[in-house]
Amino acid sequence: MGTVNDRVDTTFSITNVALGVLLIAAPWLLGFTDETWASRNAWVSGGVVVLLALLALVRTYDWEEWLNVIAGLWITASPWLLWFEDVVPARWTHIIIGLCIIVFTALELRHLYLAPKDMMISQR
Repeated sequence: MGTVNDRVDTTFSITNVALGVLLIAAPWLLGFTDETWASRNAWVSGGVVVLLALLALVRTYDWEEWLNVIAGLWITASPWLLWFEDVVPARWTHIIIGLCIIVFTALELRHLYLAPKDMMISQR
């Protein structure tokens, strides 16, 4: 299990925190709080993304990033899995934020796996 801590990793994690907070706030900002599944999914999924990103700020492990990829996939697919695809603001919010989470986390994983060996922190 690889770990790395540097500025690039911190930037990716802070970006994911911001995306999670944006997803949590989206039901109020975009007016879909009356849509139960859409708003609850935004709050819970956004909370999961924020939690995982904050854990990654302390020290990045690859398993945290893989869980973030899974969360991003869930967020992207949730409008169809939870049947709120007809709520246009909720659908596009989930799709865009989910895809952004996937992209930024994939970049972070790429950085984690391709980091120079002297940047790697050995786990004891």
